[in-house]
Amino acid sequence: MKNILVTGSHGFISGYLIEKLLDCGHHVWGVDNFWKYGETKKSYDSHPRFQFINADAKDTQLLIKIMKDNQINIFVHNAAIIGGISMFHAQAYFLLRENELLSAAAFDACIDVFQTTEHFEKIVVMSSSMVYECTDRYPSKESDVRECPPPMSTYGFQKLSNEYWAQGAWEQHKLPYTIIRPFNAIGIGEKRAKLESECYSGNIKLAMSHVVPDLVQKILK
Repeated sequence: MKNILVTGSHGFISGYLIEKLLDCGHHVWGVDNFWKYGETKKSYDSHPRFQFINADAKDTQLLIKIMKDNQINIFVHNAAIIGGISMFHAQAYFLLRENELLSAAAFDACIDVFQTTEHFEKIVVMSSSMVYECTDRYPSKESDVRECPPPMSTYGFQKLSNEYWAQGAWEQHKLPYTIIRPFNAIGIGEKRAKLESECYSGNIKLAMSHVVPDLVQKILK
């Protein structure tokens, strides 16, 4: 069984990820500052193999301490500023800046622990289908991301940047990594983000962070 640190532990995707990791017998540490939804309760909060740290995932030294104190094997870099389409434009600079700082903290911590301990194995990078935002190839292959035009949104561009962080850390420090690109995440547990502004498509109010719930709202209403 592995010791796994997940940043953004109380977000939508992490909610499913951590439940699965615990079901498989792993020990999980979660870091979150409840930026997106406000304080959120999860089914695993009281699980005996889950430990939560209410903190900012940009705190590199805290991440290093958690990883060394608990002999973390795998770091899941899932903390990010994310919202609906309206937020991509209204908070374009803030989104890019904060997510780059989160990536810097994650990779700096992982490189430090990888170089100074024997237990750390790899970083898992949560990318996005938005790296294909401007693709001109259909259907798109995984390898097309380096050949199609780069994303136009700062969110998509930063997700692509995450993948280059992973490449750079491997080339210079041999830090092992896995990249995951979720497409159209859907499920229960999605809440309206604190900074989400209302956006209308016709007479239908859209304000979710993922496309499928918005499409469902349009069909039902």
